[in-house]
Amino acid sequence: MTIFAEAAKLEEQNRPFALAQIIDSRGSAPRHTAQMLIRDDGTIIGTIGGGVIERHVINEALEALREKTARVFHGRMARSGQNAVGSDCGGAMTVHISVHGLRPRLVLVGAGHVNRAMAHAAVPLGFDIAVGDTYLQSLTSDAFLPSIRLVYGQTFVEVIDNLAIQPQDYVLIATHNQDREALELLIDQPVAWLGLLSSRRKVQSFLRQMRDAGVSDSALARLRAPVGYDIGAETPQEIAISVLAEILQVKNRAAGGLLGLNTPAQQQSETPIAVS
Repeated sequence: MTIFAEAAKLEEQNRPFALAQIIDSRGSAPRHTAQMLIRDDGTIIGTIGGGVIERHVINEALEALREKTARVFHGRMARSGQNAVGSDCGGAMTVHISVHGLRPRLVLVGAGHVNRAMAHAAVPLGFDIAVGDTYLQSLTSDAFLPSIRLVYGQTFVEVIDNLAIQPQDYVLIATHNQDREALELLIDQPVAWLGLLSSRRKVQSFLRQMRDAGVSDSALARLRAPVGYDIGAETPQEIAISVLAEILQVKNRAAGGLLGLNTPAQQQSETPIAVS
């Protein structure tokens, strides 16, 4: 398999990988132009020349994947001095390491109208999307784009287990009538964002019941509910935009609020008062 065929497969799977490319070499470098793909488990496709310097590049690539940031590696094939890699071969190499397959994952628990709208609206935003439900008829392939992973389980215990939720995931609960069950399964799991699509009254009832059942205040404080921005949303599509705006605010670590300086409220506050 070629480097780029493997990269395309890993990108589709949203599995992290790095690409290392020689951008400069001098002297007795083992390669002068080459590329290498490094998977998140340290396995590789291709080579930039082997030996000690390649091992250093693999380690740098794994560190770049952990930090989710590209970097440039400088290595001299010498025993001592700046950028020495512990080799007697001579020569030097500069390698650019880029990171890929790091799309944020949006997990939608429930496949009803709102989560269907969420799934469609989130695709162009670069999310890796998974939808799970206990109603098989809600997970029809014609209701979702082919890139969206559909997960079925007979119970939400099975659904959430099959979704394999990770700490970096953004999770929205919006089931037909099993919100409480799903919430109890997820409230203690570390995630980037946990939201519940529900009314204020239902949220308050759930929080009270879960607090009485011994769920800690710190765990309950992680729940975002009701979710979304108050934009007067009524349709599933409008609600999806409202909720995705909140998720993007958290993902991008933004302050939120209106960007415009010339808002109606501000215009009213700045209107001069006539003096007779």
